[in-house]
Amino acid sequence: MDGKKRDQLRAAAELQRSLRETHGDDAEAVLAQHIAETSSHSRAETSYREAMAKNRGLRFRAADANLPQQVLHPEETVYEVAVGALRSDTFPLLIVTDRRVMHVMDRLRGWTVLQEAPAASIQGAELEKRLISGRLRVHVRDGKDISMKVSEQDRTEEVAALLRHLAAGGAPPR
Repeated sequence: MDGKKRDQLRAAAELQRSLRETHGDDAEAVLAQHIAETSSHSRAETSYREAMAKNRGLRFRAADANLPQQVLHPEETVYEVAVGALRSDTFPLLIVTDRRVMHVMDRLRGWTVLQEAPAASIQGAELEKRLISGRLRVHVRDGKDISMKVSEQDRTEEVAALLRHLAAGGAPPR
């Protein structure tokens, strides 16, 4: 390894250490938000990073660097992302876009869409609270409801409220 490459790696490691000292567990979300704000990515990637940054206070890990390219159309706008309860060593996500609602999960071959419905067929959503966890249920007009087990209820209720707002004909966020 040449000296220039070694210096770049040291600088990156120092930046990473500094971010962790300053932001603790939120360091990765802060970095993702910074990348979204300073990079020239597709609308889908930029809006996904902004929506995902709203979850920065939650305890979860998602290897989602390639998620926008794998499951989103480049011109799709992500409004919200709800983080599901730990399942098979990963955290599933519910993604609300201008075009659809998707329940996705990271699998061995990358992100997989488990369930999805067009935005026009969404009739509402509710958070079914249980003792320790809960379930986010998205009501679909012609088809099976989209359902995801969740452990964080306050943030999930924000996503459910947006879905109810949109289903009632409300204006999208932004």
